[in-house]
Amino acid sequence: MGLMSFRIRCLLLPPLGALGITAFAPLEWWPLWPVCLALALFLLREQRPRAVMLGGWLFGLGHFVAGLYWTVISTHVYGGAPAWLGVSLCLILSAFLALYPALVFAGLQRLVGLQSRWMLLALPAAWVLSELLRGWVFSGFPWFSAGYALTDMAMARLAAIGGVFSLSAALCLWAAGLLQLLLRRPPPMPVLTMSLPVLAALLPPPSAWTDEAGQPLQATLVQGSVEQQLKWLPEMRQLTLDRYWQMSEDALPADLLVWPEVAITLPYDRVRDSYLAALQATLSAQDATALVGITVREDGLPYNSVIAVGANQGRYDKRHLVPFGEYFPIPDWLRPIMDVLGTPYSDLGFGAAQQRRIQVRDQALSISICFEDVFGEEIALDAAGTGLLVNMTNDAWFADSTAPHQHLQIARMRAIETGRPLLRSANTGISAHVDADGQIVARTAQFEPALLPASVQPRSGLTPYMRWRNAPLWLLCAAVLLMLVLMQIHKRQRTSNV
Repeated sequence: MGLMSFRIRCLLLPPLGALGITAFAPLEWWPLWPVCLALALFLLREQRPRAVMLGGWLFGLGHFVAGLYWTVISTHVYGGAPAWLGVSLCLILSAFLALYPALVFAGLQRLVGLQSRWMLLALPAAWVLSELLRGWVFSGFPWFSAGYALTDMAMARLAAIGGVFSLSAALCLWAAGLLQLLLRRPPPMPVLTMSLPVLAALLPPPSAWTDEAGQPLQATLVQGSVEQQLKWLPEMRQLTLDRYWQMSEDALPADLLVWPEVAITLPYDRVRDSYLAALQATLSAQDATALVGITVREDGLPYNSVIAVGANQGRYDKRHLVPFGEYFPIPDWLRPIMDVLGTPYSDLGFGAAQQRRIQVRDQALSISICFEDVFGEEIALDAAGTGLLVNMTNDAWFADSTAPHQHLQIARMRAIETGRPLLRSANTGISAHVDADGQIVARTAQFEPALLPASVQPRSGLTPYMRWRNAPLWLLCAAVLLMLVLMQIHKRQRTSNV
């Protein structure tokens, strides 16, 4: 390993992983992601697989701790958990997620060797497969998939064909090319490999895969900006109701008003025949519809829901809940321990997989609540037959951290993958109107009440990603890795026969 000991290299790996987080919003220094990955692999190039696994885990630990620090804000500052527990949960989650790069690093060393030219194929296949698994195992946590770093690049057009994970593959190609250059390989192949993803910039924009559908909708995003530490206080209930009523009146005339997630803190049955009935009459008279975030109790469980009020009615219940936030996947016998620890908890109900769509005018809406928009395959499946995407969230849980910026970046990728515009309303921001190519048309400042008008052109048709979703990447990554496994078996058989 030269002059640098393995211990010193291990000390360098967590900072390298942490530095890679700057590739994402709000900094968006995207070249640092492939650079950091290439340097980490270079530092571990001569180690045995077990040592490489440790190194990959340290790299991943630094990456996810630096990225997910804001979970401490939601669990401790606003969630009521003790500080030590909030920090512990962040570390435990990061340590678990770090297993993915650890397994990738060790698997690559055992399969082809980190110094092999086959890394040009093996690294993209293994890394993308790990991201696909991370987005699925234990209900999935695909936050910080590498491809999000390219949201503002022309290459993001590739996501309309292969989704965000195809962009992850492009970044891995760069990392593999950089690794070859660090190993002092002849430049033609590494340089060619690094230039291939640039060709994605020549693809048509996402909107080219879809067509305009009907007349534009006149919408307004209603950002009430109720502070999270005040939102659930009893004395804030009427003030919140009054604020959203007044802001909605100011937003008229409009076809569609979009409120944030759980904008009203009183449950549906408490306001249905009073506040919402009056709102229904006011909006119907203006031929307007409001999407209202609220909790609905049914069959003994509360649901995180959206109620359509006004010219159109309907209801949507959140389907993909946040583990340990909206439900606790633990057996009943463990729940008393949470009481001892002083950790508040409750389970929300899961919305049905198939729900009747909410419509505005003649356009069906693809609605997601908060965390649901990180699952590109689910959004792509749901968006078929709808004209636009609507996301209602409450990123106030994360205060003035990087999380709201990252969440907006993730939401924009859903517009790119589906070739549809996106309306995103957030309690304290960032609310935004995103066009069908993923570009921000207009956005609000954070922590200020705001009305954001948006003229939105619905679209119809399917992008290639909506047709195929992640299936081609699963098959391609598995095929590449299987080919490399068979090559290694054949190589060993030839060696043993000599």
